[in-house]
Amino acid sequence: MKASKKSRRAVALAAVVIGSLVGSILPASASNSAPKGDLVLVRNQDFATFNPDLAQNDSIFIQQQIYEPLYMISQDGKTVSPWLAKSATEASDNLTWTIKLRTDIKFSDGTPMTSADVKFSLDIATKGDGWGFLNSAIDNITTPDASTVVIKTKTPWAPLLSDLACFSNSILPNNYGGKSAADFFKAPIGTGPFKLDHWTPGTEIKMVANPNYWQPGKPYLNSVTWKYVADDNTRALMLQSGQADINEFPPATSVAQIKKTSGLSVQAFPAAASEYIAMNESTPALADVHVRRALSYAFDRRSVIKVVLAGLGTPSNSILAPNVGFYDPKSPGVQYDLKAAAAELAKSKFAKGLKLEYLATSGSVEDNAMSSILQASLKKIGVTLTINTQEPKVKRATQKAMNYQLTSTGWTMDISDPDELLTFALDPLNGGTHSFYTNYNNPAVVAAVRAGQANSDPAARQKSYSLAQKLVANEAMMIFAYNAPYIYAWRSNITGFQVTPTLSYHMEDVKKG
Repeated sequence: MKASKKSRRAVALAAVVIGSLVGSILPASASNSAPKGDLVLVRNQDFATFNPDLAQNDSIFIQQQIYEPLYMISQDGKTVSPWLAKSATEASDNLTWTIKLRTDIKFSDGTPMTSADVKFSLDIATKGDGWGFLNSAIDNITTPDASTVVIKTKTPWAPLLSDLACFSNSILPNNYGGKSAADFFKAPIGTGPFKLDHWTPGTEIKMVANPNYWQPGKPYLNSVTWKYVADDNTRALMLQSGQADINEFPPATSVAQIKKTSGLSVQAFPAAASEYIAMNESTPALADVHVRRALSYAFDRRSVIKVVLAGLGTPSNSILAPNVGFYDPKSPGVQYDLKAAAAELAKSKFAKGLKLEYLATSGSVEDNAMSSILQASLKKIGVTLTINTQEPKVKRATQKAMNYQLTSTGWTMDISDPDELLTFALDPLNGGTHSFYTNYNNPAVVAAVRAGQANSDPAARQKSYSLAQKLVANEAMMIFAYNAPYIYAWRSNITGFQVTPTLSYHMEDVKKG
């Protein structure tokens, strides 16, 4: 945030105090107590990569147990505070940031972390083809000494500290510890609470406690194993039988039954997340704004929420979720209205009929219901929707290859600033993903997103981001489906498990009784 010299000093002082408190609570001299318990978490996504630049939701949460960033997102998902860093001070030019590092951090192999590791990590992250856009404002990084990093940006950059808290800016060893990138990502090391034991693609990945972790006494667990189980019912049975300790994303329709089951707990955690139906504009019909609006009007969000989420959700009106910074509640996202859908379709070149394909996720209760409800509604306005399914990993690859027409997709904020999603989804050049793999491109939207990045004034940023939300809602660049909580179920002997709105969890805080 742009501020006066006095307020900047206050920000810097607050950061120093927070860093000092962390240091006093977690003295480097204390030794870790012996971790206990082996935890198994079952999920419907297969782990894909240890490369932060290539990570999606299939890999992010697991990577975060090995790697850590300079700043950490708060439990409520709205702010960041020092983690591997002690403080950050913004200079009066609004371009230069001086970051002081903790001096008690070691990688899991015992090597101390220094500014050289930080510079290397941020430099390679900036060059990344996947998430490098987050660092596009960085001009250069220097290291005056082993515990100091100076970042200079090309323009004033409001999201910087939030960007530094992103998984993509995780701190890795300088020069990959003397290995090639390919070899390092086969057996990575980091400063996090766990280290890799083994990874069997398509089956499981197991991590064991890092004896050199900088937070004394943590982690509490001896090991964590994430098992890939695509079918919702199978995961539920594994939890009930004790073969699993935590079930990631059980269907919302199962929450009531889980609550009645002895020995199990379930919670819907607040989410900075949105579900969408993406429309590929390389398909001629979907390049027509009237067709996109017709499909969006035809989507009965409330029926989906009732059937799929047992009422645990709200219809989405914006590309941003309601608890994401700069969300505009007045965003005019299209809502269910079959008459309006028919009227929009009549304005298009496809008024006499249209056939489209929907790519759904196999084994997903939510996607099966969502696609079926959309299919039934579209039939009423003369649109035939064929539903095809693919296993989650294959489906994601199909979307990235732009080889689909309509498909379910979603977004979870990884930082406390909306810039991450708005650049990824709306800026084809800087986001590098063909606008969330939709081929949507509106220069006025791009200009609004970039204006929001460069201005530190919250009111000015809100104006820019509200304009972007209004434009993409009116053009139905995706079908804004619903906003729902993150649902996790676990056995009652598991304690300390919490999920942030940005969908991360600190496994170092979890205990198994």
